[in-house]
Amino acid sequence: MSDRDTAFACTLARQCFINEYIFATTAEEDRQIEHLKSALAEPSRADPVKLVVLAMYAPLHELSSASKMLTHPFPPPIDDLLSQQLREPMRERELRDTIPRLTAIEDDVSRRVQQQYEENPYPRWVHAAGQVEPIPIDQYLRDQFPGRGFAGLGKTEDLDILVAGCGTGQIAIASAQRYSGAKVLGIDLSLTSLCYAKRSTPSDLAQRIDYAQADILKLSSFERRFDLIDASGVLHHMADPLGGWRILLNLMRPGGFMHVGFYSESGRGDVVAARAFIAERGYKSTPADIRRFRQDILTTQSGGVTRFTDFFTTSECRDLLFHVQESRLTIAAIKTFIAQNNLRFLGFEFADAQLAHYREQFAQQGWTLADLDRWQAIEAKYPDTFSGMYQFWVQKG
Repeated sequence: MSDRDTAFACTLARQCFINEYIFATTAEEDRQIEHLKSALAEPSRADPVKLVVLAMYAPLHELSSASKMLTHPFPPPIDDLLSQQLREPMRERELRDTIPRLTAIEDDVSRRVQQQYEENPYPRWVHAAGQVEPIPIDQYLRDQFPGRGFAGLGKTEDLDILVAGCGTGQIAIASAQRYSGAKVLGIDLSLTSLCYAKRSTPSDLAQRIDYAQADILKLSSFERRFDLIDASGVLHHMADPLGGWRILLNLMRPGGFMHVGFYSESGRGDVVAARAFIAERGYKSTPADIRRFRQDILTTQSGGVTRFTDFFTTSECRDLLFHVQESRLTIAAIKTFIAQNNLRFLGFEFADAQLAHYREQFAQQGWTLADLDRWQAIEAKYPDTFSGMYQFWVQKG
C-alpha cells in the first residue's frame, strides 16, 4: 500500500475499533478474518497490510502474539493503530490493581449489570473536551434555571462531587472541568470501565478525580458526604431505582444538589418495541447477534430506534436495547418521590435549543419550568418529549 492508503486504512481501522466492529460482515469476510488471525499468530510474520486489514474487523489485542508485535518497527500510522489497539488496552489491564474496592458486589442484579459492563465498557469515547472554563456550581444552575430560586452553596473550592455509575469516566471528567474547585469520586460496578476511565483521564485532572469500584446498594454505611451527586446514568439500571435514589440522598450534605436521570415510561416506546422484537427472535447480547439484529430490524416497523446515536456502537447498542436491567418511571412517580423526600425540583435539563423553546412556551402560558404537572401534561400530549431520558436537578432541603 502507498503511504496515503496506509494512513487511510489505519484511520478506518481505528474507527472500527471505536464503534466495536458494529458493521455487519458476510460469511466470506468472516472466513477471511479467521485466516488472517492464523496468519498473524506468529509475530515474526506480522505483515503490515494484513495487520491493518485485520484491525478493521477485530481488535488486535485479542491476538496471542499481540504484545510481541510492539517489538517491530512500523510506520507512524500503524504505530498509532497499535497504541490504540494494544498499548492502551494493556495499560488498562495494568491499572486494575490500582482501583480501590469500596464495597462488595453481591446483589444478583448488580452482578449481572457488572458483567455486562465488564464485557462492554460504556460508553466508548476518545477525547475529553478541551478549554473548559470552570464556573461555580451556583452560577451553573442559575444559568440553567434562571428565575428559579434556590439556596446556593457558595463554594468555589473543595466542592465534593460523587459521580454514581461513572462508567468510562466522561461525566466525572466533565464535572471536574465544569465546576470551580471540584473534587470528584467516580464509582462504578465495572472494573473494566473504571480502568478505561482512569487511563483516559487527562493528566491535568488526575489529581482531582478518584475512581473506585462500589455498589450503590452497599453505600448505606459510607461515611463520606457530598455537595453534588451525579446519578444521571445509573438508577435506571437498578431493580429498585427509587431505593437506590434514597441511598444516594443520604450521602448528600444538607442543601446539596443532585443531577438525576431516569428512563421515561412513555418516551421509550420505540425501545420497548425493539426489545420485544429481540425477545421474539431470540437474539443474544453477543457482538454477532447485535450485528444481526441491527440488520434485521431495519426491515421492520420497529426501525425507529435507529434515531438513537447508541444504535451505531456495539456497547451502546447493547446498553440501549439488550440491557440486562431496564427500569422506567413516570413524572407522577418522580413528583411523589420528591415530595416524600424533602427535595426541591429545580428543572429538567435540555440542550440549549430545546431549553429556549420550552422557556418561550412556558412563558407564553404563564407557567413555571419547575411545574411537574405541566410537564406531565406536555408528555401526555407529546410522548417523545423525554425519549432520551428525564434529566433533571433537585436540591436537598
